[in-house]
Amino acid sequence: MNKIDNKKNIIVIHILVACFIAFIFLSKNRFEFLIVNIILALIPFDWSLVIKNVKNKLVVGISLVAWLIFYPNTMYMITDFSHLSSIGTGLMTASQYFHYSILAVGIFMGVLFGLSSATLVYERFIGKDGLIPQASFYAVLSIISSAAIYMGRFARLNSIDLITNFQVTLATMRNAVGHDFYVFVLCFAALQLVLMLVFQISKKL
Repeated sequence: MNKIDNKKNIIVIHILVACFIAFIFLSKNRFEFLIVNIILALIPFDWSLVIKNVKNKLVVGISLVAWLIFYPNTMYMITDFSHLSSIGTGLMTASQYFHYSILAVGIFMGVLFGLSSATLVYERFIGKDGLIPQASFYAVLSIISSAAIYMGRFARLNSIDLITNFQVTLATMRNAVGHDFYVFVLCFAALQLVLMLVFQISKKL
């Protein structure tokens, strides 16, 4: 795929996100929080594009740090399925169909941004074929991401807090570590790792 096609695809992706955000805003549905969540999920995808295409080492280094800070926002969206409780899980009414579809689209978009951005970062810095190097990279990333997701969901921290209130954020993170934290990280790291490996393997079919 040439650079022109890549640029077109990037533009299309951003147009789709903009349309999704506009639809959520105009339809006045229950899941308006997806507007913020999908934007936060798009940010690491954009940083990964910088990492892929820019040659300057300083810029790439800064972009890598920014990507890692914002990356957990992509997989965090998996936890947004918990909001199904607000509409019921029976899927028996038109309203449930409508809201379920909106929530699912937002979550899958966010997760795909995460899978794609992680792939771009892996290809830029490691790029080795084979299950072992990929599994090692994605396992470490999944653990980091899962810890951050826990802090976001239960300690109500976000990526911006690391920049605006670093010391308080670290103290909050230390206080949040406990039995539930370790169980959550283990389960969600396994979930993410499976998704990542299936994504990588399916690309080669």
